[in-house]
Amino acid sequence: MPQLRFLKIEFMDGSTATYSFPGQSANKAVKQVRLESFFKDRQIILHGDGKLTIIPLDNVKSLQLSSDGSDIEGIRMPPHAILGAQRTD
Repeated sequence: MPQLRFLKIEFMDGSTATYSFPGQSANKAVKQVRLESFFKDRQIILHGDGKLTIIPLDNVKSLQLSSDGSDIEGIRMPPHAILGAQRTD
């Protein structure tokens, strides 16, 4: 059974929305293409509960996506990405 993942979206107006979804199994090349597409396309597209939701990233303050680290292992992050960060407050 796929691991359950979570996406928390904080919008510019201060409201938040949290979504859960099954882990997406794919090889590293597919994951790399998905990540690059996400940064280029500037929108979040969610399908579930009989709905298609499209959220422009212009309306988003921050995103948190659960990860155990193994699902992004070997994926090239943008050059400005800070890896291994831990929140201290």
